[in-house]
Amino acid sequence: MVRAAAYLVFLSSFAFAQVPQILSDGVVNSASWASPVAPGSLVSIFGSNLATTTQSASGPLPFTLGGTSVTINGVPAPLSFVSPGQINLQMPSSLTVPSTVIAPGTAQIISLGSATAIVTAPGGMSAPLTFLLSSARPGFFTVNGSGCGQAAALNIAPTGAVSINSPSNSAAPGDYIALFGTGFGLATSQPSDGVAPTVAAPLPMKPPLLLDNTLTPTPSYAGLAPSLVGVDQVNFQLPASTRNGCAVPVSSNGILGSPPVTVSVQGGGGQCIDPGIQSYGQVSLNSLVSSGPGNSAPLQSAYFSAQFPSGPSIQPPAPPTVVLAPEWVGGLPPNTGYVGGILSPIPLGPSFSRTCTVPGYGQLSAGAVQVQSPVGMSVTANPLTIAGGVTYSQSLPAGFLGPGAYSISGTGDAVNLQTSVQVGSPIQIQTPLTPGTVISSSSPLTIKWTGGDPGTLVQLILYSGLSGLYTYANATGGSLTIPPFCSGNPVSAGGNGVVCSFGLPFSTNSQMVIDVLPAPANIAGIPALGITGKVQLSWSYSYVFAGLAVGP
Repeated sequence: MVRAAAYLVFLSSFAFAQVPQILSDGVVNSASWASPVAPGSLVSIFGSNLATTTQSASGPLPFTLGGTSVTINGVPAPLSFVSPGQINLQMPSSLTVPSTVIAPGTAQIISLGSATAIVTAPGGMSAPLTFLLSSARPGFFTVNGSGCGQAAALNIAPTGAVSINSPSNSAAPGDYIALFGTGFGLATSQPSDGVAPTVAAPLPMKPPLLLDNTLTPTPSYAGLAPSLVGVDQVNFQLPASTRNGCAVPVSSNGILGSPPVTVSVQGGGGQCIDPGIQSYGQVSLNSLVSSGPGNSAPLQSAYFSAQFPSGPSIQPPAPPTVVLAPEWVGGLPPNTGYVGGILSPIPLGPSFSRTCTVPGYGQLSAGAVQVQSPVGMSVTANPLTIAGGVTYSQSLPAGFLGPGAYSISGTGDAVNLQTSVQVGSPIQIQTPLTPGTVISSSSPLTIKWTGGDPGTLVQLILYSGLSGLYTYANATGGSLTIPPFCSGNPVSAGGNGVVCSFGLPFSTNSQMVIDVLPAPANIAGIPALGITGKVQLSWSYSYVFAGLAVGP
């Protein structure tokens, strides 16, 4: 019996002394459960044997809790919670993120890097785990703690009354809402690690917000939440046009935006009432020709894409405003997307793109969609499962896409699609745009081409650094010219001279995209069984020229 008791004590001590282990993807934002994570934010570490007890702490936070401590790149991290399987901490604000990452053609820039975490517990020291670190990676806290669903939000009435946002206590259009999250970046006056701010501490820049998939007015406040360690607060006003609903989605918009959470909105406040579900469709055939590196042959591809979104009072996006050359817009046309994607040599982990389904919203299925060319070639596009439903993205074989009528048919549980897309003609660009071509920012820019059909447009987008400009021309015109904007007075008139510029930063890695596409008025919209609105049918030919130089 003595030996048995001693053996049990030995086993107990062995289990007690097990070395902590961090999961390979176990360092995530405490609000969204996504990576990368940001300095100064609240972070959760998942693994095993991380502590021998479960304890929590309030600010100022300790650097050791229940015998467990954590270092990030050798810097101690303040701890708010420890348990055998999870640690909650504040990421040290002194961490630096050296690698710049941009999305070409956008005004958005972030930094990505990496850091190493080590957990020390009574059982020993964990192996170092390297994880992704970002200058900002926002997430909003939710009522259920999952990072998805009803936001942990407050209603702020015009009278100043504050209450918790919920389906039974909705905010009214015109009210303010306060959201709470973490990972929005360091404040202009960042407190010491583990210490809660006692007053408002704004962020250097207010983050853009998407409310019901539409940009909201600039938040009235974005910064640290007073009296809460590592928590960010974003206050914004609900526009008067905000729809009613028990799950109106809101997210931080950006390259590394937050997963959507939901708030409850109802005219007059009180119990929310969801509007009816509506739906529409977008079907497109697209060709892409991009210049290869150096003088290599152009890369050619074509694809079929389709989606059938549904949701409360959902409407298709408004068509882009067409600005004809010589007029141009310094900025990017709506729904441009990121040309070339995110430029980063850093591999992105499995939790990098956290998604949340929003109640009432979905992507409907038309089953396996058949795409048949004018000469009888056929391709099957199978639905791809995504959060909330399906989408379609199917590569097309070489030579498949050209002028003519393409038959599109698909019969799914939700959508019955039987239609055709009339694809127009491509163009042949005559202006040399080989890598290294210099575009003068102070001289008119002219692009020439042959071909093109009546009723179609040529869209030019020039990206340089973090800026861009765009304009359109009728495809049958054969050319477009846009002059730079000039300001100042001639020297002969006693001035300092006239300065002309497109307003773009100089760069040796600029990019021009020339699209041929139908004019918005000529994009067909057809009814389909299972769709309350219409299915928009479109096509495009895109020509991408990389490695250009924008200079004086």
